[in-house]
This record gives sequence, C-alpha cells and structure tokens, in this order.
Amino acid sequence: MRWIIRVMGAAALVAVLALGALFAVPTDRIATVAAERLGQSLGREVTLSGEVRPTLWPHLGVRAAGLRVGNPDWAGEAPLIAAEALSVRVPWSAILAGEVQIDEITLVAPEITLVRAADGRVSWALSEASAETDADAPAGPARPLTITAAEISNGTLTWRDEAAGQELRIAGLDARLALPADGSASVAGEARVNGTALTLEADVAGLPDLLEGGLGDLDMALDWSGGAVRFAGRVALAPALDGEVSVEATDLGPLLAILGAAMPALPQGFGRDRLALTGRVTLTEEGSAHLREGRLSLDETALSLALDVTRGDERPMIRGTVSGARLVLPEGDGGGSSGEASGWPSDPIDVSGLFAVDAEIALAVERLEGAGLAVGPVDLRAALTRGRVVFDIRDIATYGGTLTGQFVVNGRGGLSVGGDLLLAGVQLQPLLTDLAGYDRLQGTGSASLQFLGVGNDMATIMSGLEGEGDLSFGAGAIEGLDLAGMIRTLDPGFRGEGARTVYDQLAGNFTIVDGVLSNDDLRLDAPWGEVTGEGVVSLGEQTLNYRLTPGFIEGEAGARIRVPILVSGSWARPSIRPDLEYLAEQELAVERARLEAEARARLEAEAERLEAEAIGRVNEALGTEFDAETTEAEAREAIEQRLREQAEQQLLRLLGQGN
Repeated sequence: MRWIIRVMGAAALVAVLALGALFAVPTDRIATVAAERLGQSLGREVTLSGEVRPTLWPHLGVRAAGLRVGNPDWAGEAPLIAAEALSVRVPWSAILAGEVQIDEITLVAPEITLVRAADGRVSWALSEASAETDADAPAGPARPLTITAAEISNGTLTWRDEAAGQELRIAGLDARLALPADGSASVAGEARVNGTALTLEADVAGLPDLLEGGLGDLDMALDWSGGAVRFAGRVALAPALDGEVSVEATDLGPLLAILGAAMPALPQGFGRDRLALTGRVTLTEEGSAHLREGRLSLDETALSLALDVTRGDERPMIRGTVSGARLVLPEGDGGGSSGEASGWPSDPIDVSGLFAVDAEIALAVERLEGAGLAVGPVDLRAALTRGRVVFDIRDIATYGGTLTGQFVVNGRGGLSVGGDLLLAGVQLQPLLTDLAGYDRLQGTGSASLQFLGVGNDMATIMSGLEGEGDLSFGAGAIEGLDLAGMIRTLDPGFRGEGARTVYDQLAGNFTIVDGVLSNDDLRLDAPWGEVTGEGVVSLGEQTLNYRLTPGFIEGEAGARIRVPILVSGSWARPSIRPDLEYLAEQELAVERARLEAEARARLEAEAERLEAEAIGRVNEALGTEFDAETTEAEAREAIEQRLREQAEQQLLRLLGQGN
C-alpha cells in the first residue's frame, strides 16, 4: 500500500507545478517538469505523453494525459502504471497553509502490473528511491498526506508471481479511496478477478503506523455472488494479521476461480450446499497460520477446529484437532459391491492430493455416519507424511462394541491400502441391518482382520488382496430360519411357523490370497447339533462357493441324516440349496469303504484258511506240529532238526545198521 500513497503524494506535485507555471510556461514544459519531479519522488521513469491542462478555480487542479510509471528492468516491459489520464485537484486552503492535501485524484483506465520475482524481489518496492529523495529534502516535521477521495475508473491489475508460476488478473476495477487527516483509510470498490465479480469494502485505522512497519486495525468485507468473507483485527504489511474471520458461502466456485481452480464435486454433508467458518485467525511474519475457536459448518455438519499451518521441509504442515457432535461421511456409489453388482470400478484412484500437505490431526466426534453405518463416540488420529496417511483408531464405539487398530493409505510409488483391525463385542442384528439390510442374526460377535491391497483402482486392489483374520460369535439366533428343519426336509426355503435357529457359538479363521478368502474350520455349535463350514469367497469377482455341513440329525423316520448346504454364485444373487451331489459322493464313499472292508475281510479269511491248509500238509509230510502261532524261526529250526534226523537214519541204513 505504501507505493500507492507515494504515487498519490507525488501526483500532488503536478498541481503545485501547474500553479507556478500556469501563465508563464507552455503545457509541454509543465508535462516535462512534472514527469521529472514524479520520477525523482518515485525513483522510476515517469512520462506524461499527452497534454497537461491546469485549472485555477474553484480548485487548483491539473489533468495529465498518457501517464506511465515504469517497472524495474527485471520485471519485463509492462509498466507499473499506464493510465489514459491522471486528474488531481488540490484545495487552495491547503496550498496557502502549506499542507499536503488532495481533494480528489483520479486514474482513468489504469493498467497496473505487479511482479514478484523468483528470488523474492517485488516490482512495486519504492523504498530505496524514496529514501534518496527524502535525504535531499530539508529537515522538518513530517506533513501527513490527506486525500479526500482517490478514484480508479475502469482499471485493470495484473499480478504475476514468477516463484509460484501464478498469475492473477483484475479487470473492470472501479475503486474509491479516502485518506483523511486522522490517519485512517477506507476503500470501496468492485472488479472482476479471473472472471469473478467481487465487491470490497475496507477501513484501516492507524495507517501511518501500518506504513512504517507497525500494526493497523482492519475491518474488511469481501462479497461475491455466492458468499462473503469478513475480517476484523490487526494487520501488518509483512504480511501478518490477527483477528476474527467469518466465511459464509453457498457457492465457492467463483472464489476458487480467482486462484485458477475448479470447484470440486462435494458430497452432501461436506459443503455442497453451504459452508460457513468463524474463528480467530493469526498469520505470522514467518509464514505460519493459526486458527483458534474455529467453528466450521458443512451443510448440516458442525465441527470445532483448532489448526496450525507451518512451513515444512517439502510442503506445508497442518496440525490440530477436529471435534463435533456429528460427522457424515460421503456416500459412494458402492463400486458394484451390492445390489445388481457388476464388479468393482476400474477407474484410476487419484492420490495426488496426499502429497499437497503433511498433517497430524486428532478427530473426536460423538457420532460418525457413512456407508449406511452409524458409530460413535469416535477417537482417532490421522498422520499424513509424504503421501502416506495412517489412521490410528484409538477407540470407536460400534453397536455396543468397539473398533480399534490401524488403517493405512499409501500413495508412494502407486496406491496401496492396508490395515490391522479388531472388532470386539458388537451387537450383530443392528450392525448387519445397517450394513446389509439383514436383521435375522442375533447375538454378539468379535472379529479381527489384517489385510494389504495394492493397485491404482478398486478392481485391482480387491483382486490382489492379501490377509488373514478370524471371527467369533457368542450365543445367538437366526430369526426366521429353521436350519434343522431345512436339513430334515431338504427344502432351502423352509421357514416354519415362528422358526429360529438357536446356536451357542460360531467361530472360524480365514486367509486371503490373491483376492480369494478361504476358510476350512467354520464351526457352529447348537443345542440341536453342530454345523461345520468350508469354502472360498472371491473378493475380486464377488462370487462365493461355500459348503455348510451339519452333524447327524434325526430324520422324520428316525433315521440319522447328514445333508450339506451349498451356498454359491454371486454376492447379489447367491444360490442356497442342499448339496445332494456332495451327499451322494459321501454315501458312495461310505459304501466303497464298506465294500472294501468286506473284501478285505474275505481275503484275510481265505488267506488264513490257505495258511492253515498249508501248515497241515507240512505237518503231515514232516510229522511236525506247526500251527498259526509258530514263528518262522521255530519252523526253520524244527524242519532242520527233522531233516538231520532223517539224514542220519538214511545213512545208518546204508551202513547196514538201521532198520
């Protein structure tokens, strides 16, 4: 703002020069002298290319056409100010009193160009040149500059930040500035900024202190077609500020357009229809920003905020707390996970926003709603570091139980998601009613899940998911389903009047490999028997093939039967039927085992008969008394003894000594 004041003050010199040269000096000479004095005061090249027309009554004034105030060489060819005309009017009373007072100064169709270089230099800095000019001035008390009204008509302003690679353009600028003698200032105007119509009103108290590097009081209101911003507090040119801010908007699109950004498609509950923010904001000279006593309203969601934004090594760092009574998460399209599902979406998931900032946020809300579920109170911490966010779930009250653990989204080198979650003591009926519209399962349950998925879209993540987990349900019941009756009647649609399946416990473990969940130890214990289960669930293809096998149940004729139930097909339309083929296979296996046992018994009996017959013949031939209990060694020794005896008898006969 200092450069604006200095330009206006220097312009008053034009009127003073016009008074002394009104009748004696040609207008072209007045233009030359005025331009030289303006240039000396501003430290910039100044030209007045058009006619200079002084007026004498009722005010001393001058109108100079074709004003041009140059920018530094490094800022490019565009001048700091290029206006069609400059009009200055000074009251005679101020001239006679030696005061620096301007009744009115007008810039007609100015084009103002402000440039910030990549090294931090700014094109509007006039301090060095003005210091040299002030050094040549005679010493004495400073005379305050008073401006009754300064106007800009149909102006344009271009802001170019070469360090950030951004450009801001303001067109159709009509503004009115007042600098009364009490050291205050006020400005009111309207313009189109990057195509957005804005209206600004601001009042500053303590302007001299503000221009000298101190603090000033600012009361500001900025309005556009979809909302308004208000600020009341202390400001400095550093820049720095401290005060109360309020934002009320039904459409942030025009405001974001100023920054060259498009309005995102916000879901209901996240500011789609209304956004309001109040609180105390502090911006320090070091570049940190702080919000205290913040109140944020996003549609019907109300939150309390306390945030600090500081400069990090690579990106801004946000730390703070978010709390409230109710937070509603946006509803997704489900990705084909329910209803007439056709598969997970394969659209790439953009995680570039994870690299915009680093953050450490504590969230505490009484109730959290989303995906058809309602939980709370919620206590969790979120830490975002270089594109990786970790949700540390301290405690979430969930349908009478608790959810704890960690959930991670990692955008480094592609997208991956993982978690280690523990669900304990939840009421199954309300949970499954909200989650899947299933209200027949009663009881309490617990489960744990560890998982990791990698991929840039949901289809890839779910098809390659890896993990493991377990579940355990306490005593409960399945309303409207008589599992025992269904098994007895072989009717999958069997319900029975007032039917329910009561169980004492249900438990099992599972693994997930390449997106396929496998389980082989599911066990349901009930007063009427037990049921075991095994099978697979394809998370990627959204299909399942699972078999429930009951223990023996007494049939209608008193027979003991064991009929497995097969659940197969898609998640959307699963098929539930008695697995008669499996039952037939099991019966065939039992019959095969029976026949094999009978054949084995017959073979063993025949072998024993043949063995006994062989032993009898050996005993008859050798005169022995072998039986089935005789060992091989005993038989060999007996046979050898018998052979020796017979050999001796034969030898004696040959010698004539035997019988």
